[in-house]
Amino acid sequence: MFRYLLSLASLFLIAYGYAQPNALVTGKITNTSQNDVFISAHVNQKYLTGITDDYYSNILEDGSFAFAVEMNEPQMISIVFNQNRGYIYLEPGDTLNIDCTASNFQYSFKFSGKSKANNEYLVEYYKANPTESNAFKLVQYKQNQFWYTIAPLMDAKMRDLTTNEFISYLATRRQDALSHLFSSSSNLSGELSKGFIDYINTEINYDWAYHMMAHGNIYKKIKDIDENEYYRFLASTSEMKGIIGNQYYRQFLLARIDRAYSNHKVKATNPYLGKYNYAADHNTDEQKSFLQSEMIVKAFSKKYIAETIPLFESFLSEASNDEFGSKVVEAYEKSLVNAIGTKASNFVIRNPGEAEVSLSSLSGKTVYLNFWASWCRPCMKKMNELKPLEAKLKAENIEFIHISFDKNEDSWKNAIKSNGFSGTHVIVPEGVESSIAKEYEIRSIPQYFIIDKNGNFATKPTVPSVKELQKVLEKTSKDVE
Repeated sequence: MFRYLLSLASLFLIAYGYAQPNALVTGKITNTSQNDVFISAHVNQKYLTGITDDYYSNILEDGSFAFAVEMNEPQMISIVFNQNRGYIYLEPGDTLNIDCTASNFQYSFKFSGKSKANNEYLVEYYKANPTESNAFKLVQYKQNQFWYTIAPLMDAKMRDLTTNEFISYLATRRQDALSHLFSSSSNLSGELSKGFIDYINTEINYDWAYHMMAHGNIYKKIKDIDENEYYRFLASTSEMKGIIGNQYYRQFLLARIDRAYSNHKVKATNPYLGKYNYAADHNTDEQKSFLQSEMIVKAFSKKYIAETIPLFESFLSEASNDEFGSKVVEAYEKSLVNAIGTKASNFVIRNPGEAEVSLSSLSGKTVYLNFWASWCRPCMKKMNELKPLEAKLKAENIEFIHISFDKNEDSWKNAIKSNGFSGTHVIVPEGVESSIAKEYEIRSIPQYFIIDKNGNFATKPTVPSVKELQKVLEKTSKDVE
């Protein structure tokens, strides 16, 4: 089954072909230093392909740079220089030239080219409706399974205003922006593109709808909000047009289905698959495709592989007419890393003065592969809990391999000796940046895997106890031939 689906996924990617540049950004940046050698552009395609496309340009002696980028939908892209980030609007077929200074980067943008009027309007829009481009300054709230991300200024409004005051604030903000857009599109007829007018209209409407949804969900208990009365605003969103390249629109769709499904009487065992089916019955074609692709990605990321594959196959069979197909392929391929029943990557670790340790040399044995470090308190606690288990299973063809992310070899050796840790020990000072950490997707420790006699990932205990771990190890050792 896995082999068949990988072939299907490969054919899909071939059919879609490689990305072709269809928008051109040029520019000139002044007052640079000798250390300012490149500038980058980032196109967020995660909602379509599962990845962000990154483009880099050298800064020439006269300060000029250029990017030829591939655009699937009209959307914002970010231009990054040193620690500064600026945003521009592009759509397929656009050309845009940016003149700016190194000292006042995004605030000094001067535009020319086909997309000049669109981007000049965008600058004015964000002056009137400021947001936060620094992700580290954003405030997050989790409701059900969805994380709301709110800019600090908006967060203060949500917190400090009464519900009626906040509703009024958002309504006025929205109406002012729509009135200005209507006036500008009339006065600048032929300059603002239709695609941009649709995009900024989406931005205005779904900025309002997203923050209305956020306030209702986050403060429903704190401010004693009457949900039946408050959420009547959702009825009007069915009449609002949305551009899928707009982030507020996508976030609103995800927040709305999360809330709707949480209130749904019939729940699935797997919430992502439940939302997938719910999306089919309550959304238009593009909304449905986006939401269903997101739910497949989420389900695969949580390793719900077997139960997600039927939906994946169904979704992929329609990929020739669906631009979200490559995203689910990407998610499927990632999900197979460390998935139960798939092959564990071989590794060879050779520490100075120690014998070579490799996974391939342990063929025919059940392996408990443990990632730890002496500075990690949960790791040390877990290692001490394992000591009696290792002694019990020593004669049952089960190997315990402990891979340390210690940077100091003496600390590593002292921890093993002073605690009387048994098993096979190796050290990888590069930690999460090491090749084995990347192969096994280790982003934090402690982390462990059980690998069966055939070198495949085996099931872990559902309960975090040494007793359950012993049962699973013994069963794995006996089950696989």
